[in-house]
Amino acid sequence: MRRILAIIISLSLLAQSALAIFAPRAMGMGGAFTAIADDAFAAYWNPAGFAINPGIDLSSSYQLNNRNRQIGDNAFALKGCFEVPMNPFVWVVGVGLASMFAYHGAKYLGEEGVVKKGWGRDVEKVEKEEPMSEKVKEEEEKQTAEGKEPVREPISRKEFAKKVVKKAAEGTIYVADKFAKAALSESARQTRHYYYAPPWYRPYYYRPSYWDDRYDYREPELTPMGKGQFALGLSIMTDKNAILDQDTNWYSFSLASGWSEIVALGANFNVYDLKTPSKDIRGIGAGFDVGGLLRISEALMFGVAAKELLTTDIKWENGTVTHYQTSVNVGAGLKPIRQMTLTADIHNVFGQNAKDPTLHYGVEVRPIYGVAFRAGLSDENKTAGIGLGIGQLIIDYAYLGGVYNRTHMIGATWEI
Repeated sequence: MRRILAIIISLSLLAQSALAIFAPRAMGMGGAFTAIADDAFAAYWNPAGFAINPGIDLSSSYQLNNRNRQIGDNAFALKGCFEVPMNPFVWVVGVGLASMFAYHGAKYLGEEGVVKKGWGRDVEKVEKEEPMSEKVKEEEEKQTAEGKEPVREPISRKEFAKKVVKKAAEGTIYVADKFAKAALSESARQTRHYYYAPPWYRPYYYRPSYWDDRYDYREPELTPMGKGQFALGLSIMTDKNAILDQDTNWYSFSLASGWSEIVALGANFNVYDLKTPSKDIRGIGAGFDVGGLLRISEALMFGVAAKELLTTDIKWENGTVTHYQTSVNVGAGLKPIRQMTLTADIHNVFGQNAKDPTLHYGVEVRPIYGVAFRAGLSDENKTAGIGLGIGQLIIDYAYLGGVYNRTHMIGATWEI
């Protein structure tokens, strides 16, 4: 136990600097990770990946040197996933219910002006990897040029969190009340077809009882077939970037579910805590991502992730309002042989914010158990990496060339 605690503490210390939710394994493969995300760093690449490979992972990633002008440095991530035998129809109905609940909750928050759609809005937006500091300083300089005292409206992270929780609770009550009334109405309507409906039984039209039949697999403990996977994830990234004049802190809470590891869906709720150090101005906001995975077979995989599908404004203490752009990424993975994985991604596939899509390619070769070699192209920038498995500990290293300017990354994962 002491050994485990020591490793966990060591991993946590690695994460005290900036956003490598990118992760060395994924970056070593050129960022072509949308279709094969399956570890604790899935929040950035595809939140649906939390539902792949059940277990508990504690991960940390560290940039040995931050030479590039991209937001992203060090990260800490926790993944918890379990699976239970489940009829596929039950899983489909359950995910449908969760999606319906989330849709109406988001609609309520939209009507309250808390969240807004991340696409089709005529406002200036930036990619999540780009800084917002210049926009913030422009507003400061504009106020000074007009002879005004620079605006300072202190932002409290505690008050922001209280507001988020309050609105989320109000939305939950609103949606729950709406569905409860609908369920009672539907239950009463259905019981009219029976001569007698006992008080202990009411038809539940969301999930008919015959969906509950379970499949019986020959080796249920050794295969995901016939099981539903359910996962939670927590990701923290912190980046103090003097070159970009921006301190960035991202917090992501993730939920995901899959069935038989054939199909999986996931979502992130993100909170952004930003600061422009030279002006001591803080900004805070939030966003919502969704993702999906489809595994046609053990050899063919597809993935899609929509980042910032819903967002809040990022409001700064000097009155500046900024936004992260919506970005849709798609990817495919292929295993021509058991020891090799080939991947390809298109990021920002719809060219949001007048920016061209970027192409990403990667390969991972596992010649022997516990060793993996990686290489990739991230929008024509070469990357490479290696992974080593030592018992329950996995160590990953990545080298990033091109615009990343010879940046080195290292990460560790403790599998529980």
